[in-house]
Amino acid sequence: MTAATPSVRRPSGAFVGKVVVWLVFALLFAYMTVQSVGNLVTISGSVREFNAFLDTTSGGDSLRSSTPWLWLVLDIAIAPVAFLIALWITRRARLAVTIGVFVLAFAAAGALWLDLQLFVPSLLDFGRTS
Repeated sequence: MTAATPSVRRPSGAFVGKVVVWLVFALLFAYMTVQSVGNLVTISGSVREFNAFLDTTSGGDSLRSSTPWLWLVLDIAIAPVAFLIALWITRRARLAVTIGVFVLAFAAAGALWLDLQLFVPSLLDFGRTS
């Protein structure tokens, strides 16, 4: 090489592999987030409709429900937080470690996410008596 020829540093195969892992899991976590937003829209709409129905009946004020915003927002936050933590942990790790951390993060986030997907509707058993 001469002084006039600039040297170009090409990314290694391991770095390209890590970027692919990051992109694949970004899509998976994004899907989880979109599902959580859909759950928020559905649940808040159901609560609103139920409360509107109660307004048309006599004595319905005692049965009114409130939207469980805390749980719905937590459900939305799980996937992005898990992704960012896994990304931070793997920023300088080997490819195999990156894959392992992201699989673990996705499994943990998925378990919490699914628990909340099942828990929130159970809070709103409209008109159900035990």
